[in-house]
Amino acid sequence: MRRTVVPREIVVMLVVGLVLAMVPAMAQKKGATSTIRVGEVVDRKKVKLKDNSAAKGALIGGTIGLAAGSGSGKSGKSKRKRVAIGAAAGAALGAAKKKEEGVEYTVKTSQGVLIKIVSDQTQIQRGDCVAVEESGGRANIRRMSPTACQPESKSVMQDPAIQEEMQEEAAECTAAKKELVAAKTDEEVDRALRKISILCDD
Repeated sequence: MRRTVVPREIVVMLVVGLVLAMVPAMAQKKGATSTIRVGEVVDRKKVKLKDNSAAKGALIGGTIGLAAGSGSGKSGKSKRKRVAIGAAAGAALGAAKKKEEGVEYTVKTSQGVLIKIVSDQTQIQRGDCVAVEESGGRANIRRMSPTACQPESKSVMQDPAIQEEMQEEAAECTAAKKELVAAKTDEEVDRALRKISILCDD
């Protein structure tokens, strides 16, 4: 397992697809490409997802950003698909408000590195122990057991069985998000969103 030592004073600011500084905290399961960092939420604030400046310099999590990344072309078909994903993400699970409001979380890892992530996952609170997963330009934040963030658990968190399980969970979440991007019908979008809710949230 490779480790990159990052000075405590560095604040990590990440944008989708661009990692300015990375501290792999977990060994990667064969075929997986997720970087997973465990830490405590030290700050949270509501942001307007429609405000482009809200996510500036932050990792993008949840389902926001998927629509923008679902097609690089400017064809009418691509635009319609992005609109469909954005609309479904806000309505299929009865969460239309998610389209307008999200949360910017600041997570402090055990190495003292600060990570900012903007997500439509609004259930996480300040003081929660969380895992921030980043893979293929997509990100996710999920609650962990408080024990995972305790200093005494540092060596335990390096246990291969725990690392493998965390990588598996991250891979399942990433796969569900890819399924949403590939969805072509309302039924497929609804199914993918439900899978994201089950596999990506705490």
